[in-house]
Amino acid sequence: MISKTEIKKLSRLSTKKGRNEYGLYLIEGLRIIRSALRAQIPINRIFVTARFEKSVDYQSISNRFNKLPKPEFIDEKTMKQITKTVTPSGILAVCPMPNITKLPSTMTSNWLYLDKIADPGNLGTLLRSAAWFGTTQVALSMQCTDPFNPKVIRSGMGAHFSLQMVTNCDLREFKNSDHLIIGADHRGKSIVDFNHSAKDWVLVIGSEAHGISNENRNLIEYSLSIPAKGSGNSLNAAVAGSIMLYCLNNL
Repeated sequence: MISKTEIKKLSRLSTKKGRNEYGLYLIEGLRIIRSALRAQIPINRIFVTARFEKSVDYQSISNRFNKLPKPEFIDEKTMKQITKTVTPSGILAVCPMPNITKLPSTMTSNWLYLDKIADPGNLGTLLRSAAWFGTTQVALSMQCTDPFNPKVIRSGMGAHFSLQMVTNCDLREFKNSDHLIIGADHRGKSIVDFNHSAKDWVLVIGSEAHGISNENRNLIEYSLSIPAKGSGNSLNAAVAGSIMLYCLNNL
């Protein structure tokens, strides 16, 4: 039976301070845990409620636990305490934090640079889109939301397991490479008409409220926008970033 001390420790993993202290993070839900198993992500512990154990979903995944620690059964109240969600799915895993690397000395691929993205939902969606469109290198500026925030992980839907992420990254580091630095800006030129000869690029997406920060705006070589065909004030940062990732990866 899980102790109160363990519950307290696990519940602290919902905070950045707790994750940094213990070097662990939480993943919750069948689809995300299935993605982690598929990507062979290390898993330290698995917790399951009695309700979830009786479900078809549990039967569909339980045979993949053979090489993992045996699932531990906890009640619904404890699951809520740990996950901090109103209606937990019923399955939870604890994973060791991956090594957050520095930018490699030789960068030969396209990058997504996230500039002070504060909303966990937007951050998770951008990571999900980056993985989907094949931009697997992601750099996050200082003051970005922690990518291992549970809300980011839920929104990312398993994208974390196929991305290499660099945190606390200064955009100026890309100036020393051959990357073309592109900024998403509603005042920029249409991405539809954009054509470039650069081998690699880095796409900069700013926050929903403030856009690209002043310190990074001067580093942008091309500002691109998505032309509107209908009405509306603007696009959500995650939606705009996703469309741009699609366009840039298909130019």
